[in-house]
Amino acid sequence: MIDVVILGASGYGGGELLRLLCQHPQVRSIAALSRQYAGKPIHAAHPHLRGLVPLSFVAEYDWTELRNSDSPVVFAAMPHGEFARQYAALEEAWAEARLLDRIAVIDLSGDFRLKDAAAFEAAYGFAHPCPQALEQFTYGLSEWNGAAIAASRRIANPGCFATAVQLGLLPLKALDLACPSWVAISAITGSSGSGASASETTHHPTRAQDFRAYKVLQHQHESEIRCSLQAHGANIDFALVPHSAPLVRGIFATLTFPSTATSGEIRVAFDSAYREAFFVRMVDSTPRIAAVAGSNFTDIAVGARNGNATVLVALDNLLKGMAGQAVQNLNLVLGIDATTGLRAAAAFP
Repeated sequence: MIDVVILGASGYGGGELLRLLCQHPQVRSIAALSRQYAGKPIHAAHPHLRGLVPLSFVAEYDWTELRNSDSPVVFAAMPHGEFARQYAALEEAWAEARLLDRIAVIDLSGDFRLKDAAAFEAAYGFAHPCPQALEQFTYGLSEWNGAAIAASRRIANPGCFATAVQLGLLPLKALDLACPSWVAISAITGSSGSGASASETTHHPTRAQDFRAYKVLQHQHESEIRCSLQAHGANIDFALVPHSAPLVRGIFATLTFPSTATSGEIRVAFDSAYREAFFVRMVDSTPRIAAVAGSNFTDIAVGARNGNATVLVALDNLLKGMAGQAVQNLNLVLGIDATTGLRAAAAFP
């Protein structure tokens, strides 16, 4: 049985973790940490969980409570940089509680996705708070790093754009001579990707009927995508232009490149790559955000015509792009079926 502690449980990622884990058949206990909501019931931050998660937020946690747990797990769902700032002190606390080597840690932020501190600073704009721990973490792209994830106790969950783009790019390496050397990527995201704290970019009157590009050619997820492509031997360069769309949930990425491959050849490469991947579904026309929102599925379509090819990818940024993939990684770490607690369809329409 699994005993879970969620750090930063009051945000959107924490709420999705609570929603998924309260239905996970092997989760025995959950502690939800939030200084802002300490002492308040879970539904104070997550009204949809009223009656389902009969807990209250706590400000601190006594790690000795996990000493006798068969499977102690920590999910960190805090803003970028915060978990890394706390990590050294947490390791000391885990060591004192005799948990250090047993506890599984899954970080939903960007703190440990990159192995190089200089690359982290270039991507996130500040020095890494705990560079000595970077090598501890395994990159958690579930469909492509499954074996490494299963052998690790420290997982860096990928970003939402990074998940969509990599799921669309990595199968292309199987095209050999037809593999593109460069791909143009246009990707949209919903407002929930900016987190639960209100901002100008998520304020409804300025978002609901607008569409704009942001962080053009300089999104922080580019670095982890490039590192992952290199690790998998995919010699593919790309240009990423993210867009803010008038949606709450969802990522839709359009990958376009010149190619001599046919639609059938590209489809064979993707079918082969994801034949055993329950949460990746190949569709025949276009994927739809409405068909994946609220689920851990990624829908992908491919096509080619007149020397050009495209890969279309849709997923839920809070699920497959965040908390859903984190639970999928939890299952891999603990050696249980990767779909446990996640076999749910989107709510459609």
